[in-house]
Amino acid sequence: MKRKYACYYLLLIIFFHLGLSQKLAAATAQINAISSDSTKDDYVSRMQDFFSRSAKQSVIDLEQDRASIRRNQVFEQIKTVSRHAGAFLKKGFDTATVRTELKEIIRWHQLSKDGVFNNQGSAHSSRNLTTTFNILNTLTTEVSTYKKRVDRYQEQLINYRLQIDSLTTDKSLFIISEDSLQLSQYMGRLHVLSKEISPVSKQLTKNISIIQTLQNELNLELMALENDTQEIRYYQQQIAEKTFNKEFAPLWEDSIYNRPIEEIIHLSVIKAKLALTYYLKGNWGRLLLLIASVVLTVYYLSALKNSLKDQGHMLSESIMLLAQPLVSGTVIALSVVQFLFINPPFVFSTIFIITQAILISIILRKHISSYWMTIWLSLLALYFLAAVDNMLLQASRAERWCMVFIALSAFSLGLFSLLNRYRHTELRERWILFPIGLMVIMELLSLGLNLTGSFNIAKVLLIAGLLNVVVTIIFLWVLRLVNEGLTYASLVYKKQERRLFYVNYDRVGKRAPLFFYLILIIGWFVLFGRNFYEFRLLADPIHDFFYNTHKVGSYNFTVINIVVFVLIMACSTILSKIVSFFASGPQPHHAERDGSQFHLGSWLLLIRIAIIFSGFFLAFAAAGIPIQQITLIIGALGVGIGFGLQTLVNNLVSGLIIAFEKPVNVDDTIEVGGQSGRVKSIGFRSSVIVTPEGANLIMPNGDLLSSRIINWSQGSARKRLSSRIEVKYGTDLDKVKSLLLAITEKNEQILSIPAPIVQFTSVSAQSVATEFFFWVRTNRDTGQIKSDIMVAISDTLQKENIELALPTQQLILNNEESCGQTIQQSNPTS
Repeated sequence: MKRKYACYYLLLIIFFHLGLSQKLAAATAQINAISSDSTKDDYVSRMQDFFSRSAKQSVIDLEQDRASIRRNQVFEQIKTVSRHAGAFLKKGFDTATVRTELKEIIRWHQLSKDGVFNNQGSAHSSRNLTTTFNILNTLTTEVSTYKKRVDRYQEQLINYRLQIDSLTTDKSLFIISEDSLQLSQYMGRLHVLSKEISPVSKQLTKNISIIQTLQNELNLELMALENDTQEIRYYQQQIAEKTFNKEFAPLWEDSIYNRPIEEIIHLSVIKAKLALTYYLKGNWGRLLLLIASVVLTVYYLSALKNSLKDQGHMLSESIMLLAQPLVSGTVIALSVVQFLFINPPFVFSTIFIITQAILISIILRKHISSYWMTIWLSLLALYFLAAVDNMLLQASRAERWCMVFIALSAFSLGLFSLLNRYRHTELRERWILFPIGLMVIMELLSLGLNLTGSFNIAKVLLIAGLLNVVVTIIFLWVLRLVNEGLTYASLVYKKQERRLFYVNYDRVGKRAPLFFYLILIIGWFVLFGRNFYEFRLLADPIHDFFYNTHKVGSYNFTVINIVVFVLIMACSTILSKIVSFFASGPQPHHAERDGSQFHLGSWLLLIRIAIIFSGFFLAFAAAGIPIQQITLIIGALGVGIGFGLQTLVNNLVSGLIIAFEKPVNVDDTIEVGGQSGRVKSIGFRSSVIVTPEGANLIMPNGDLLSSRIINWSQGSARKRLSSRIEVKYGTDLDKVKSLLLAITEKNEQILSIPAPIVQFTSVSAQSVATEFFFWVRTNRDTGQIKSDIMVAISDTLQKENIELALPTQQLILNNEESCGQTIQQSNPTS
């Protein structure tokens, strides 16, 4: 019986330590009941039943306690997500603007189909197909941009909705207490939470529905644009395969389909305006780069012209480049930067070429003969007419007769200029005759093919023949301008200037580098080839090579990403050197520095490192390389450092320490290892110190940091100098002291505070040693100041008849003739 009671009390102690007061009371009642009836046979079964019920109840209580804690967390998370979703919904999404733009795109889409899918006539025009293809491509890009914005907004909405739904389905919310009071409180909390999130949930549902509808509209228009683009590609391929086939009746026969020329002109103007507007809208960044290039080129030429005048060079009338820097700089910048514009519409390219041609005409009017100026202006006028004709997107009899006139005129003009050989000696660039000959052949072919009905190839040959001449002349004269610029730049910039990049013109020469010729040749090929559909067959594989995804092992990449990576790294390196160049010139000396001004000094190294590392991470991000790859590279660098780069890393870290602690700064005057000089630059690995002899002492940063350095530029700019003289024994020392102090008062470079000091340090049989200490205002030119003081001392002592001590020797002769005689000999050279 005692063992039974011991079990009961042990159970009470366990419940007490668990802090379960209700279970304690229930267990006590059960024990009392069992104790009073302990003689019954079913004692064991009752105890088993009691422990079983207690265990089940404990599990239930534990689950409810955990559920209660989890419910509180879920409630707070739901409120947080609801607040974020509400804030996101308040920002809103301008669906009205997107719908308006989409309606405008649909309208332009339908309009662009005119002449291709509607009113196409008896045959397609190659120029109309190309223009429409470019317009559809631009519209596709616009729709894709809007679609991406809509998709991102919808994704965010669905994400918020998914978070709320996942939280509201948490199983802890469905575990309820058997206590009615607790259940009532829980239901009240659910009601309050429901009121809080209900408006947000409804708005999310509504916005998702609206965005889904807008997304469907965008998808439909995008699919229609892509289908029409593919169909135009098919038409273009058909025309390319049947290049020399007759699309129209010969000019001497009646035409089957004649659309009014007024409608054709109206359609062509609208499509040209549409193509130009959207292209400019999508390339505003390149336009800004173009403007910046023009401004910089014009500024450089103006600076070059002013430098030539300042140096006394005579600018003759034969100078084309510097006669009008604005015109010359603009045409050079346009000729180079135009290749940054990828696949421009024909009207955009024509504006570029006509602008360059007009500027070249302004430059050439005083530098070529009137005969060749007339030929050039005539060719330019014919090119302008051919360009206008090329913008007409559907064929008509009036246009074809106009093409006959242009082709015949160009053929006659080119043939005349080729046959008039005695005028060829007036040409500065004989290469111009080759494109003129090519033009004659192409215009003759265009004339014959147009007459027989091969309209598309005739139109391409017409514009391409004249374009090749105009572009060649422009590029040849641009090269001449560049060569002239190098010639005059070599007269001016022969050494490194403070605000200009140093170029070794002796190595560059007075002609443009070979790569510049290659760029212009490739540019001519691009401008000439754009007129042919076959050019796209060559350009598209190149485009795919750069932009399609390639795979090496498990790593996917695109060539354009690698190019972007290399360009960003190169630009960051060049930028760091530019910063170093513009900040590494002579800075004000300590005595002239204004404390309120900020000087880069050794911070320059930190700035350069920041630029390099920023470019490094930006290049990785722009190239789409995962961050994990950076960790691999850093790990590889760690292995390299462990094996053989300790010295390099030591110098780099020492450079960083110098940059932070600043024991030396750029332009400081220092003494290190017995060598004095001025700190010219502090680089990644080494620092450059300019010695008084003018040489550059290159010292590794590790050696510089570990050496004992005397820095004359830190702290006060003044410096104490000393001079030692020895006056003859017996000289009035007070007079010597007053004379030396008087000398210091006359020299403006010597400070009165601290006052100069004259000390007599030692006395010998012949001399009294005198030390003269004085402070100068600046540590620059101390050697010259000390020299001036020594000259003044010598002049003053001579004027006052004070003799400097000279070493003497005393000889005693012991022979009979000179016995007792003493000879004193001074040794002024000793």
